[in-house]
Amino acid sequence: MIELLDRAYERFSASIAAILLIGVLVVVVMAAISFLRLTAELAFSVPTNISYTQLQGLFDLLLGAVIALELAHSVHLMVVGQRGFAQVRIVLIIGILAVVRKLIVIEIDEVSGLLLTGLAAAVIALGSIFALLLWMDRTQDIPKDD
Repeated sequence: MIELLDRAYERFSASIAAILLIGVLVVVVMAAISFLRLTAELAFSVPTNISYTQLQGLFDLLLGAVIALELAHSVHLMVVGQRGFAQVRIVLIIGILAVVRKLIVIEIDEVSGLLLTGLAAAVIALGSIFALLLWMDRTQDIPKDD
């Protein structure tokens, strides 16, 4: 009976993950199109100088697309049944990218030192855990991503 419930839950989980994957892929395509549209607008506009705000917007869109793509990869691993260290790596990469994205688009003059301290702590924590995972990859037999 327990095996039947486990198999039913695995099928249910894989079905929901597949639906979510389709949704995330739509978000990735929309983010990529938005990034490419803004890039083309800036490249073909008459003035050749790009303001810092426009550049921030461009990087914001680019990192948003990359984060969505990494999230799609994580959901894909869930659909195909891979779990464990591969998903942990991806979640860490998503966290690191999200913090980097925030650091790129942040207006330093308008934020408190407490927020910057929190972002620094997040960078240190995520980087440390990622370094620990890399060390574990080198010293132990942990399965690699395909």
